[in-house]
Amino acid sequence: MIGQLEQLPRDRLIERMQISTPTHPDFVPPECILHFVRKSKQDNSTRQFELMYKALMARVEHAGTVHGAYHFVDGKQAITGRAAKIVEAVVFAFELKLTKDRNGYLTGLDYYEVNFADAIKSLRSTARAKVDRDESRNEPLSYKDDEAISSEVERAAGAFDPENREKIDDPVYRSALDAAISRLPAEERDVILLSRKGYQDASIDPDAITISSLLGCNDQTVRNRRKRAIGKLKKALEELD
Repeated sequence: MIGQLEQLPRDRLIERMQISTPTHPDFVPPECILHFVRKSKQDNSTRQFELMYKALMARVEHAGTVHGAYHFVDGKQAITGRAAKIVEAVVFAFELKLTKDRNGYLTGLDYYEVNFADAIKSLRSTARAKVDRDESRNEPLSYKDDEAISSEVERAAGAFDPENREKIDDPVYRSALDAAISRLPAEERDVILLSRKGYQDASIDPDAITISSLLGCNDQTVRNRRKRAIGKLKKALEELD
């Protein structure tokens, strides 16, 4: 099938990749989509790559969804909280593999081109076990946000910049970063998202809209939350290097 698909105009190939019904005559298996995504390493800034990548991740999300994940609330279909966490973990794990492959070559992805469903099933089992462990743990220790940050947190954050200009243009890296940010505790996630929007930590102008004023805390708290968040992002994304 790969040979036949390679003969298609790229726009037509992408149209077929977006067909999600397996019984459709023009359906493209996820193994083939992955093949073309891996093959397009040098095209990560093009619109065509973005569309192929989006089609691939839709297949990953579908394959990563556990049985019985959806239910109806007020007549609308919704996914359970546990199932959503499992899918999120599967997607993040796959994105790490794909990014590592794009930075070089990851032999572990070869099997995904042979038996995508079985490979994702393995990721799903690992994700399910992790979610179950996380849910069985006690609540994490609280922090005193207005106190000086610990040396351990300082070391973890270091000089790491999650918005590294050399990496941020890669849509796979951006997606992995967004997934890692979404997994942060709410108070740390809010600081990162507001920083991304250009808000300052604080200002001598009492009428200025700042992260401190929006979150109702002082600038020391904002800095501490950011450092903890960056340390966690660094740990989550370190495999990409």
